[in-house]
Amino acid sequence: MTTILRVRAPTSNEIEAANRAEACAILIRLGYRVYRPEADCYGEDLIVRDQNGELHSVQLKSRPTVDWKRYGEKKQMLMLFPDPSGGSASGRKWYLVPHNLLYRWMKKEHGHAPKWNDSWSDPTVSKRLGKFLKPFVILESKFRGIIPVFPTRIENRE
Repeated sequence: MTTILRVRAPTSNEIEAANRAEACAILIRLGYRVYRPEADCYGEDLIVRDQNGELHSVQLKSRPTVDWKRYGEKKQMLMLFPDPSGGSASGRKWYLVPHNLLYRWMKKEHGHAPKWNDSWSDPTVSKRLGKFLKPFVILESKFRGIIPVFPTRIENRE
């Protein structure tokens, strides 16, 4: 007798939890300390202590997203998201990028769009966006472990 296992699609909360676990594991292997606030306030999903001992507020997303009202200006928020087209297996690219820097790039690219409202979300990482994000890539390779491609000190480059 054959048993058929039916698998349902994960909920958005389950996807977020899996993304958080994957991202935290990668960051920890890179030498970062990762802390989870008790409450998700002011966009802080994670607090990351870098190798220099500096703390950074991090907003975890499932795709490239900016929102000036929530994460911009003086908040110095970092955005952490995977390449949405990379599937859900480990080894996909992840990006850790200062929000304000990503916001300025997206505003230049999409600010003229009718749906632009000081916020934007891309369903994929296009070639142009990928080129911009290249200095902010973190990725996991089956053969070489964790490879940081971004500088050890995270800066806004403003």
